[in-house]
Amino acid sequence: MILRNREIKKLSEKEDIINEAEVCTVAMVKGKEPYVLPFNFAYRDEIIFLHCDTVGLKLDILRENPSVCINFNTGNELFYRHKQVGCSWGMKYKSVNASGQVEFVDDYDEKYSVMKLFMLKYAGDDYEFSEPSIRNVVIMKIKVKEFTGKKYGY
Repeated sequence: MILRNREIKKLSEKEDIINEAEVCTVAMVKGKEPYVLPFNFAYRDEIIFLHCDTVGLKLDILRENPSVCINFNTGNELFYRHKQVGCSWGMKYKSVNASGQVEFVDDYDEKYSVMKLFMLKYAGDDYEFSEPSIRNVVIMKIKVKEFTGKKYGY
């Protein structure tokens, strides 16, 4: 068996994948069991930001255990070398995992600036927010402790 080096070493390449991703998948620990959810996100300076409603199971889990692993995956494309040979099929991909601890952001001004990052990422523009819309959202900040990345077919 031939092992291929698929590891991404450069932080800038990992950040390109993160910025290209539309959604991230967040793994958390509920008691002794894994729990996984998709999230919209914003990213800046090795910090991942998530947002959600003010109630929900995910918040209960993260307040109990703030450890998370977040996956960003892009560029998925099925390919084959020989259409009639099943084991010649594969999937191109680019993937980054980031791990860290969730910190809840309570400061109004910081929440406001993070929400602006979300809108810049998803709408491509600068938006203003009403005070209730900022007060009624939970912002989570994850300072990345470790990044890993792999790609195949790129």
